[in-house]
Amino acid sequence: MTLVLVYLAALAALSARWLARQRLASKPWLETGAALDLPPGPMRIPAAKLGVSVLLAAIGLLFALLVAAYGMRVPRESWQSLPDPHILWLTTGLLALASLALHGGKGAAERDGRSALMLWLAAALTAMLGFLAGQGLAWRQLLDLGAGPNASAAGAFFYLITALHALHVGGGLVALCAITARAATAPGTEASRLGVGLCALYADALLGVWLVLFGLLFRTPWSGWIYALCGPA
Repeated sequence: MTLVLVYLAALAALSARWLARQRLASKPWLETGAALDLPPGPMRIPAAKLGVSVLLAAIGLLFALLVAAYGMRVPRESWQSLPDPHILWLTTGLLALASLALHGGKGAAERDGRSALMLWLAAALTAMLGFLAGQGLAWRQLLDLGAGPNASAAGAFFYLITALHALHVGGGLVALCAITARAATAPGTEASRLGVGLCALYADALLGVWLVLFGLLFRTPWSGWIYALCGPA
């Protein structure tokens, strides 16, 4: 449950920071100074960015609760007991590559570099498709090794958690296809730049979630950190 509490505390801190920047506690009738020395107004956030932020907060809470359920349902000695399909390291690299490519695309969009933007978006699309294909192969390898969803509680959680994560990656892929089509037909627009930036934010969040899940389910250099946050007290 530690991870859930840490996540909720982070959400509360971000929400408090955002509310503070909306000047909800300001008292303009008590402020003094020149009439033209107006205080800055509330921070404006595009509706699309606010919607994606709320969506990511909900997705993060979903996976935090699943991780908490894993810690309560799976005995500690069964943690990271699944055979490691080495292809998961490749898929992790592909997801990281998709995130980096989208950040490259975000920079290209801000510079109005259409050719570079299309190259970065194509790289991100390829990497995300490769990630999904690799996850499918990992499932096949585990099934061939007899580690099916009915073999153990750890195996059941692996298929549930990775299926949900792949579903969210697939949703991001659909959105990325739409952003790519918009960038191809209407490059240099504010909507195009915003769309690429939101895709980069979404990919970053899914990469962070996946790194936690990967460290929880398999032995990785950062598994000790995951256990410290998610292990039983």
